Amino acid sequence: MANLNHLELLKQGVEAWNLWRQLHHEIRPNLAGANLRGWPLAHVNLSGVYLHEANLSEADLRESLFIEADCGGANFHRARLNSANFQKANLRAAILSDTDLRNALLANADVSDADLRGTILAGANLEQAIFRGAAFKDAILNDVDLSKAHLQGAHLLNAYFCSRPFEDLR
Repeated sequence: MANLNHLELLKQGVEAWNLWRQLHHEIRPNLAGANLRGWPLAHVNLSGVYLHEANLSEADLRESLFIEADCGGANFHRARLNSANFQKANLRAAILSDTDLRNALLANADVSDADLRGTILAGANLEQAIFRGAAFKDAILNDVDLSKAHLQGAHLLNAYFCSRPFEDLR
């Protein structure tokens, strides 16, 4: 369950939240299970935040930081996550369906058993990311290097690996 004080701080807006995070970097905020559906959180610093099973569906999280965040089981359905940084984040069993992860950084993230159906991953950095059991059906993976990602048991059925612009595929 989310810490209500942390949730109230986030409600004050991205600028206030990021300043508080900078001043209190030793605190690991708890937003587990929080309903942040549709929130405008572009450029927010959620690094190290406990977001287990939080609802971030349809949220604007462009260029946000999730470094070492615990997003296990979180719902990001239809969220805008382009250029977000998920380095070393836990995204196990997260719902990332129909999200925009263009140019996102998922290096060393654990994305095992995640739902990536219809997700745009064009240009994303997936180096050393773990995708065991992840579902990529209809995901757009053009301009992505999967050679250093861990894909054992991943379901890549109908994933797009083409060089044409992803706008042509929708």
